[in-house]
Amino acid sequence: MRGAALAVVLVVGACGGPSPSTSHTPSPTSSAGTSPLSSPTSGPASLVHCTTAVPAGDSLVIGTVAGDATIVVRDIQDPAHARNLCTFDSSVLAPQFVSGTAVAYETAENQIIKANLSGGPTTILATYSSGFDSGQYAFSPDGQSLTYLDSNAWHLVSSAGNRVLTTLPAAPGRGVSPDEDDSFLSFSPDGQYIAYFQTFHTGGTGATAPDQVRRASDGALVYSTSGMTMAVWASLPSRLYFRAATGPVLRWDPSAGVTPMDSIHWIRPHQSPDGRWITYSLRTSTGVHGVGFYGVQADSQIASTAAGRSGARFLSNDLVWYIGERACSTCFGGQPTPTGVTYIYSIAGASEITSRLSAVHDVWPRVTAPAV
Repeated sequence: MRGAALAVVLVVGACGGPSPSTSHTPSPTSSAGTSPLSSPTSGPASLVHCTTAVPAGDSLVIGTVAGDATIVVRDIQDPAHARNLCTFDSSVLAPQFVSGTAVAYETAENQIIKANLSGGPTTILATYSSGFDSGQYAFSPDGQSLTYLDSNAWHLVSSAGNRVLTTLPAAPGRGVSPDEDDSFLSFSPDGQYIAYFQTFHTGGTGATAPDQVRRASDGALVYSTSGMTMAVWASLPSRLYFRAATGPVLRWDPSAGVTPMDSIHWIRPHQSPDGRWITYSLRTSTGVHGVGFYGVQADSQIASTAAGRSGARFLSNDLVWYIGERACSTCFGGQPTPTGVTYIYSIAGASEITSRLSAVHDVWPRVTAPAV
């Protein structure tokens, strides 16, 4: 996933600090070896602490609330009466949900840790070496498989053990384009495939190509290409959407192959849990971004917000969270900077309100029915 929220390990910043949807750069220390999900290693004391039981089936967010930098698990089943259930220690990196009852996070020792929200011992799922892109990870929808990056090696961890799917060319030192560069690692919503689409480990072809889809059951390569960016899964059966520097959005389908779709130059796309919508940022003529909404069934952009919005993430099938931003001529690459105000947009109501959530790292459930 993208740090999302995400999902991106790319930390590009506007002057006001990193976007809430970005991930981290691993620490200089590292540990050797890995532990498959089938035989996890007992881990250190949990870094997540719950003061109340997590209600089964409720909608949950990992994020922060305005005025407090503490990362929390927040129950948003009733948005008008949202409440914090758990807190993470400040040393936690890249937290995300494994399921509605368990979370994962990374430590300064480059370990991927699983912790149950009900308490008890943690497990070390994997360790990784330091390096660019290293440590980016994602779970299958059922929480039974893990995929992650260890420097140039792409791993899949399942009941069959921990295996290297491929080793990619090293990422060369170069500048970064915040609106074009991306690193997307994610299982498909139906759990059948894994995609790794990125713009840094380039130069390879076939099994070492920068953009790949592999079968989750055995890791076999089913599609590869190059020159693509800003990928996202949507719909069930799962289809992967992505774009090049110019031209239309492309859709990869396991049966139909690649099909050109509507022309949208989207940035950091994210899908709704039911797979019917994709939200993303768009660069506007004023230099700041706006947030757009793509209807998967209609194959078209349905609506977009006013300029000065970015970093969109779905909280539910209807509600989308994003940050406010303003122009900044002195920031890195002239990138906009956050205003400190965040918003929630209702697609059904075409309306926007301010939000108490100052950052969103992940949302549960990630996949819901009905879907398309």
